[in-house]
Amino acid sequence: MQKVDIDIEAFRRDMDAVSTFGATPDGGVCRPTATDADGAARDWFCRRLREEGMQISVDQLGCIFGVLPLAGADAPLVLTGSHLDSQPTGGRYDGAYGVVAGLHAALAVARAIKSSSAQPKCNVGVVNWTNEEGSRFAPSTMGSAVFAGAIEAQAALAAQDEKGETLAAALAKIGYAGNDSAPLKLAAYVEAHIEQGPVLEREQRTIGVVDGNWGTAKFIVEFTGRAAHTGPTPMHERRDALLAAARLVLAVRAESDATAGALLSSVGRIEVHPNSTNVVAERARVYVEFRDIDQARLDAACRSFAATVATIAQNGIRAVVTQTTDRRVADFDAGLRELIEAVAHEADISSMRLRTVAGHDAVSLATRFKSAMIFVPSANGISHNAEEFTASEDLEAGARVLAGVLAHLVRN
Repeated sequence: MQKVDIDIEAFRRDMDAVSTFGATPDGGVCRPTATDADGAARDWFCRRLREEGMQISVDQLGCIFGVLPLAGADAPLVLTGSHLDSQPTGGRYDGAYGVVAGLHAALAVARAIKSSSAQPKCNVGVVNWTNEEGSRFAPSTMGSAVFAGAIEAQAALAAQDEKGETLAAALAKIGYAGNDSAPLKLAAYVEAHIEQGPVLEREQRTIGVVDGNWGTAKFIVEFTGRAAHTGPTPMHERRDALLAAARLVLAVRAESDATAGALLSSVGRIEVHPNSTNVVAERARVYVEFRDIDQARLDAACRSFAATVATIAQNGIRAVVTQTTDRRVADFDAGLRELIEAVAHEADISSMRLRTVAGHDAVSLATRFKSAMIFVPSANGISHNAEEFTASEDLEAGARVLAGVLAHLVRN
């Protein structure tokens, strides 16, 4: 394979630049989808695409594509990228690394093609997917899920944040309510990402070749009771939606404990109305998730969860359950995984196979397109936290492997 070099200094500058948008005093970033900080990061990304002569399109979900037409307008596209949105307590690497590494890997491929006599068979491009994190609008990986046909665009655009603003309105406010056609003629999608876990660091490997994903099930449970004064209302007459939510939180944890922690469970968000100190809660919305590598065990937990909700929703408490994510255990493309291993081996960069517990845009795309992921180590496995860190040499090694993979795909 021909060596493909990224511009390391430019890569470092761009990683530093994108980290300024939504920067927090503790060194992290707060850049939820379609906020002003996200809009500023998108503006920066589009400026960089224009500076590099890339063709830009923005689809109806606000996903931004930059394409270098190396093989002609009608040629298939080899796509890379990730997301610029973050959690409210985000680190500077989650998502943004894949966008910046993707940009510089694509540019490296273009330079290599230009300097050789090889005739490319595919174009190359980089994407920023909308609402990967799902911290403001549910569900997560929304832009890539619409792209892959798993979610209807209008349903995604109608999603509301906790203040009632829709994704459509929020995108319009920051100037990214696009109407361009997304480039659906994909030859392959390869995403670089920090691991967000401790495996690579523990095993002292630089590249994670991601075999596939764990299963994930996410739910929103809305309990409705009756508002009442917390003083004179007798305890036995209260219809407390928050009490029902509290019972569910404990039950969700118990599902995991029953498997000795093999099944992962969490309640990360609760919304309460009217949220007043002296009013019995009338409504409580609970965001629940389960994750497991064993699909049968995950399915059993979901059935148990449904029975638990029905048990809690009695004595004047009503419950409505909405499943927002049903991500099955699945594998990435075998040929792409082998290619990533081969590129890493040729570059003398250590690698290993592992699975992703977290959801990613590549997982959404894998339901329809040839897809794969490249992981680089996360210090102490920390992510969604300002202390998130990946060493420069690991970031750069991942970008070089990504460039080598893209170059092979574009030529073959």
